[in-house]
Amino acid sequence: MEKLLFLCFIFLSLNTQALDSDKLINIDDLNILFDLQKKDWNENVLFLIKKNSFSKVDNDSDTFYLKSIFNDGEIITMPIFSNNIVEKIKFEYIFLDNNNENLKIINNHFNLFKNFCFEYLDNDKSIQVVISKCN
Repeated sequence: MEKLLFLCFIFLSLNTQALDSDKLINIDDLNILFDLQKKDWNENVLFLIKKNSFSKVDNDSDTFYLKSIFNDGEIITMPIFSNNIVEKIKFEYIFLDNNNENLKIINNHFNLFKNFCFEYLDNDKSIQVVISKCN
């Protein structure tokens, strides 16, 4: 239950009016997400979708994706599991007005995290960040 409340706090902090590095996920929250098992993740998503700012994203997987809505767009959090353990986490930041500054803010923020590797995919409407633990 403690993890559930903490996860709720994490995702509520993502509900922001504009992209601000202070509102992006921090290293402690990221570590907690990597510690979750698939069953725990799915149960937490089912709890969070009861809030107006969250919804479950349908996909072809047995893992739920979580969409957090903010004034200028939305964030979809998509954990990728291997043997019930989080292998990667993909965040898709979808903006009503995407610009190069958004990628710069996201890139600078995530590059501060030690022991994590990041891959960035950028297009006209979204920025995807795929995060994994580095060996």
